[in-house]
Amino acid sequence: MNEIEELERQLQQKRAEQGIESAAPFERAEVHQAVGERIQQSVPNYQPKSAPAQAAGTPSWQDPALVSAVQQLVNVAFTQNVQAAIDQAVASGNPALIDALHDVLADELHQQLLERQKIQPAP
Repeated sequence: MNEIEELERQLQQKRAEQGIESAAPFERAEVHQAVGERIQQSVPNYQPKSAPAQAAGTPSWQDPALVSAVQQLVNVAFTQNVQAAIDQAVASGNPALIDALHDVLADELHQQLLERQKIQPAP
C-alpha cells in the first residue's frame, strides 16, 4: 500500500470512529492532523499546531533558513517514504524543521488527494 492509500485509509478510519460521512471530501485540516499524529508517533512530545490558514502569512516551510532542508525531506518522503523523512527531521533536533515538514507534507499530501479526485478544492 502506498503512502496516499495509507493516508486515505487512516482518514476513513478516523471518520468512521467519529461517525462522519465517509463520502464527504477530506479537508486540508484533516490531512494536517493526520500528518501531525504520524509525527507524534516518532516524537511523543511533539504538539502539532492547528492547521494553518492558507492566507495567514508565510508558511513555515518557506522560511529561507529551512527551504533547502525541507525540500530534501520532501524528496525523501516521496522517493522513499514519509516515515524516513520524519525520522530525518527528528534526528536533526530542530523543532522548526519538524514543524515545517509537518506543514509541507500536509500540503503535498492534500494536493495528491486532490489530484486523485478524492477531495474537492475549497471554494
